[in-house]
Amino acid sequence: MTHRILILTLVLSCVNLSCKENTDKANLNGLEDPKKDSLGSKTGPEGRTVKNDSFPDLGPSFSPDGSEIAFYSYINSEWNVSRIYLVNTNGTELRELTTKDTIGFHTEPIWSLDGRRIAYTSFLEEGARMMSIDRNGDNLKKLVSVSENGFHMFSSWDSAGDGYYFFHWPAGEDFKPDAYHAIGDKVTRLTTDGITNRPQVAANGTLYLSKIINLEKNLYSKHILDKNSGKVTEMPNLEGWFIVGNHVIKQKDHDEGTTFILEDLEGNDIKELGTVPYKSVMFGKTDPDVNYVAYNTSFDDGSEIHLLEIATGKLIKLTQNE
Repeated sequence: MTHRILILTLVLSCVNLSCKENTDKANLNGLEDPKKDSLGSKTGPEGRTVKNDSFPDLGPSFSPDGSEIAFYSYINSEWNVSRIYLVNTNGTELRELTTKDTIGFHTEPIWSLDGRRIAYTSFLEEGARMMSIDRNGDNLKKLVSVSENGFHMFSSWDSAGDGYYFFHWPAGEDFKPDAYHAIGDKVTRLTTDGITNRPQVAANGTLYLSKIINLEKNLYSKHILDKNSGKVTEMPNLEGWFIVGNHVIKQKDHDEGTTFILEDLEGNDIKELGTVPYKSVMFGKTDPDVNYVAYNTSFDDGSEIHLLEIATGKLIKLTQNE
């Protein structure tokens, strides 16, 4: 299986996106469209720049202080290599973060609680490793491994900030993941059912898991795991995927595009955050203060990183793919 197919499969299986094709391009009214400068990037208001190439950009993730966004981007036409990038939330200072990690397909950057480090997953020919790197691009480290050449995907820092959660499945097998926790070199296996992925910790310390119901139909259930007793409680009303603080965002596709709805961790709707003119968007997340929604558009729409300013409804392109 090529890196492209594997990553797309994991994006679809782990993020619960719609598989329906969207051949109609969305209306771009309201999007800032900066003018090209002589370097081939684009410069907009107040010196804002956007990454301008033909390669997909995915997985935006806000820093804990909301000032920066990390994301990953394909860097070649074969779609088998990607790197982690950073950009200020105001669109300035776009730069590649993982210049010292020159191999693999880098995916899903996740900030540490103090904002000093970023963890990510790097897919190689022989499996997938987890890496961490300082915010300035220094101190590159490989994190723990459960099995040689196995697939490991970083999922969440723990609430103390000393350890982290991830999921793993062995090499040479189908996608049969289980959840783990690590502190230093100590690894604790949390599940043994082969259907558990994406363990995430809320700000209140609660650990949430996703369990596969039907992989082909992209059906999952959400659960809480009590780390002391091992009790698992299903959360049937929780629809959102990515926990930020003590809330999540769920996404509703409709004729006009996608509407973002803020949920609490019980699955209760809090409020609508706004609508964007794109369908099947991915990785919808808010900043900690819930001023913005960051997302990437679908592959049909160029897979660009956009921001929705919640108070005004303004849409801002942080990357633009032609």
